[in-house]
Amino acid sequence: MEDHLSIPANDSVFCKSCYEKVNNADAFCDNCGYPLKGTPEEQNIFISDRTYKEIDLEDYNKQIKKAGMTLYLIAAFTLLWGVILYATSKETAILIGSVIISVIFVSLGFWSRKKPLAAIISGAALYAILIILSAIDNPLSILSGIIWKILIIGAFIRGIKAAIDAEKVKKELNIK
Repeated sequence: MEDHLSIPANDSVFCKSCYEKVNNADAFCDNCGYPLKGTPEEQNIFISDRTYKEIDLEDYNKQIKKAGMTLYLIAAFTLLWGVILYATSKETAILIGSVIISVIFVSLGFWSRKKPLAAIISGAALYAILIILSAIDNPLSILSGIIWKILIIGAFIRGIKAAIDAEKVKKELNIK
């Protein structure tokens, strides 16, 4: 009589690191590189390194989220400033321009959830263009709100760096 509880050597099992199906005969997981046939010390080191990278990825994602929030804040302030300028000047073009720019920043904020690097770079470039256009119109505008401008640009730079680093870690961990 055949024993139904025995598992043939070539049947699939699950990786202890990424929980993907692996073949019993494999030395390493095809998905994450876990040393299936490694010593317990090698396996523990692998898990430990992966855990540190996952923690780093969480930190990067928090920085990316802050940069995404910066896009929403710029949208809100642009709209608010446009409404204030419209109320004082009654020029419809100012209001329409502010609404369009705000919608673009909100769209970039939503896009930053799927493609953070591209969205944050686009937002930073648009923000820089707006600062430059404002400076062309009034050179003293560069100094107006300089601390806020520096903080916003800093948030974009941190977000871009975090998005680049997150992509590297995702590639190392084979996360899509």
